[in-house]
Amino acid sequence: MLFTVTSALVVAPAGTPAAWRVTAQSTAQVPGGVADAAITLSADTVGLGDVLDFSVAVRVPAGSTIYFPDTVATTFALESFRAVTWSAESAGDGALLTLRYPLIAFRVGLAPVPELDIYIGASAGVDGERLPGGSIVGPWRDIEVGTVASASLTKAPVPSRDVWVASVIVAEDLTGTIEPRPPADVLGPGWNRPAVAAIVALSMVLLAVARSVALNLLQGRRSHEQVDSPPVADSSSVRRQKALDELDRILALGLHTEGRTDEFYERSSTVVRTFVEGFEAEWRSSLTSSELMSRLETRTNGSAPELFASMHTAEVVKFGRLRPDASIAEGHWRDLRSWVQTSRSIDP
Repeated sequence: MLFTVTSALVVAPAGTPAAWRVTAQSTAQVPGGVADAAITLSADTVGLGDVLDFSVAVRVPAGSTIYFPDTVATTFALESFRAVTWSAESAGDGALLTLRYPLIAFRVGLAPVPELDIYIGASAGVDGERLPGGSIVGPWRDIEVGTVASASLTKAPVPSRDVWVASVIVAEDLTGTIEPRPPADVLGPGWNRPAVAAIVALSMVLLAVARSVALNLLQGRRSHEQVDSPPVADSSSVRRQKALDELDRILALGLHTEGRTDEFYERSSTVVRTFVEGFEAEWRSSLTSSELMSRLETRTNGSAPELFASMHTAEVVKFGRLRPDASIAEGHWRDLRSWVQTSRSIDP
C-alpha cells in the first residue's frame, strides 16, 4: 500500500506574503509503503488568542479506509478550537483528503504543533462516508476502543513543528505608549463629573434596595420564628376535648363503611397516641405505639384492657392484612373514645 501525506499549518492572517512561509519535509517508512509529509508554517510567531488552521492533505489509495480524530491533543499552548472539517477530491485511482483542524493559542511561549496520527487500512466490512475511488472515512471510535486490529492498519505520523506564541503586549508598549496615569487624573479636577454623579446615584439606589431587602428578610425571619415557637402547653381538659372532637370527626367520615378500614384505624389510633404523649414529656420521643402503650399500662397498672386491645388491633390492621367489618371497627373506636373521656384519673 502506497500513500502520501502532506500537512500545512496556517498561522498568519490573510494576505501574509508567501516569502514568509517556512516549509519542512520528512519521509517516514511505514508498513506497506512510504509516507511523505510536509508541514508549512505561514509564520513562526502568532499572537495570544489567535485561531490557527492546521491543514493536512492525505492521498488515500483506492479501496482503503482512513481513520483520523475529531480533535488534536492539547499541547503546552495550543488546543483544538473546533472539531475537524474535511473535503475530498479525486486523485488518480484514489482520493486526496484535506483535513482542517482549527487551533487556538492560549499560553505565551514556544508551543509544539500537536501531533496527529492518521491510520489507513482495508475497507472491507467498514461503514462510513464514501470518498472518490471507493475509499471510506472510518469512525475514530473504532481506533479508540480497539475494534480494528492495529496489525491491519498503517500509521502515518505527521511531523511536528514549533510555533512561538507572543504576548499581546510587547516590550515597546511597556516602555512607550503604556504608562500609568498621573495622580491628578485619578483624584482631582480631571475626573469625568457626569460619570461620577451617575456612579453616586446608582450607589444610593443600590443601598436603598439592599436596605429594603434586608428589612423584608428580617421581618420574615421574625414571623417565621413566631410561627415556629413552641405553643403554650394545653391543659389536660383542652387536650382531651380536642381528642374527642377529632375522634368524632373520624367516625363521621365513615371510612370504615367505605372499605378504608386501615385508614380508619390509623387515624383513630394516632389521635389516642397524641393524647397519651401529653402525659409525659419523655413520651414524645421516638417511641413505637407498642412501646407507648407498654409505658401507659405500667402507669395505669393495666386498668384499661379495652384500650390496649383496641390499640393492638389497630397496629395489626395498619401493618397486616386484618380487616374487621364496620361494626367491629366501630366498637374498637368506642373503646378508644370511652377511655379518652374517662382518663382524668391518670392525668399528671
